[in-house]
Amino acid sequence: MLKNIRHEPKYMTDNTSPLIQPTTDRALEPAEPKPELQAAAPSILLEQNNKPAESQNSAPKKDYALITGASSGLGLAFARILASKKKPLILVGKDEHKLKQISYELKDKEGIDVRFLPIDLARSKDLPNLPDKLQRMGLKVDVLINNAGFGKFGPETHIRYEDALNMINLNCRATLAMTKLFLPGLLKQKKGAIINIADTAGFIPVPKLAAYAATKAFVINYTEALAQEVAGRGVKVLCVCPSPMSTSFFTKADINTSTHQHLQQLTDPESVVEQALTALKTGKTLIVAGQPSFWMKIAPTLMTRSWLRKIGFGLFKN
Repeated sequence: MLKNIRHEPKYMTDNTSPLIQPTTDRALEPAEPKPELQAAAPSILLEQNNKPAESQNSAPKKDYALITGASSGLGLAFARILASKKKPLILVGKDEHKLKQISYELKDKEGIDVRFLPIDLARSKDLPNLPDKLQRMGLKVDVLINNAGFGKFGPETHIRYEDALNMINLNCRATLAMTKLFLPGLLKQKKGAIINIADTAGFIPVPKLAAYAATKAFVINYTEALAQEVAGRGVKVLCVCPSPMSTSFFTKADINTSTHQHLQQLTDPESVVEQALTALKTGKTLIVAGQPSFWMKIAPTLMTRSWLRKIGFGLFKN
């Protein structure tokens, strides 16, 4: 199977080490007119009135949904569905070209304000400054969707050291960092929501997806505990555990779906989004979305750890 290889701009990432976290000299940009309608792209961060955003001190005027991993898969599905509901968006991801295209598309189609931020959440040191930067721009986040994540498939001895650490950095560290950065503001305004995306794999040990499943177990436990902490304070917290979806996840994880029976019927990401938004409205703190198997539904509560390991091993025994 061909691996997904990306060549990323230097400002986004440094491939020399997963522990190095370079800064980025780029910032949020509005969804500008399509390229054919403008002479050149702006070289500085611009507001809608084309004045430098850092000089703007106006109070926030809109409530935005900030979505990580927004350039494809479930993140893109969240962006399109929320845009159809006329929700202003801030799209975060590594692929600047895709983010621009999506921003143009959603702004043209839905007539909403869409901003984008090309950044590698697994490595950037700019995250602590993000809430203040948004506030200076007059952008207030009331919905945070921590969706960015990835997995690698294979025996632990075959997973590259850098991939394993980046999995933890993105799936765990970035989710925690974004939550800690934006939660105080949500609690202060006594409204808003945080949606953290986990996985049904987080409920059981999964050999050949050992590190990935462990990172999603972290997301589940962290989110459920957080929901209990902030209960009654106006902020809703939801953990979404999708069953396998029809996204690029399996290709990037080096998983051949044709050889695994439980991956023959994949869930549409749009269905997961609709279930998540419904669960958020009804005040749930955790849902299993999509089409989970019978065993994935009952395994976490009715079986011993040894049986859970056997079930996990059976998922990818080929």
